[in-house]
Amino acid sequence: MIVYTVQKLTTYKLMREQGYLTGNFKYAMFPEAYKWMMDQMEKRLPNYKSEVPPIWVWERRVNRNEQGLFKKGTKGVILKLDIPKENILWSPFEEWHSILNEGPITFDELEYNEFDKRGYLLHEIKETWERLFDMDWLESRPKEWAGNFDDEWMQGVTPKITMNQIVKVERFIAK
Repeated sequence: MIVYTVQKLTTYKLMREQGYLTGNFKYAMFPEAYKWMMDQMEKRLPNYKSEVPPIWVWERRVNRNEQGLFKKGTKGVILKLDIPKENILWSPFEEWHSILNEGPITFDELEYNEFDKRGYLLHEIKETWERLFDMDWLESRPKEWAGNFDDEWMQGVTPKITMNQIVKVERFIAK
């Protein structure tokens, strides 16, 4: 399956030296959410062991002129990769932010209001997070609550990328 990842040029050079790239907790902005995703990968991907931090990939082709890829002036690469689809766990980018913010993934406003009444108990909130992977359920939610389900913004996590998975390297300088 063709996917894309955006990495700093220095990270790509490290990948070339060692022949592969995995994620690194040192750079995790949300370590608890990152660990939760790793636990989900262990449940849902064959042969994945959660001690290996993942790499984030995109189904859509990333445009090197997009704002916010890196701090302005940073040298980066967009790697076009061919990875077996069974090695990628997909989730919608927008809904992932519920987990980053320790919020519930709810069907509608009524369900959200129930969490509000109960004081947003974290153990109850976490029970909703596995909905992140149920695309049919996410798409069935009322549009006035969840908006349009946009599968163009699907993000994936994969345990490791290797040099032989690279199809193309596109260098850029962040704008």
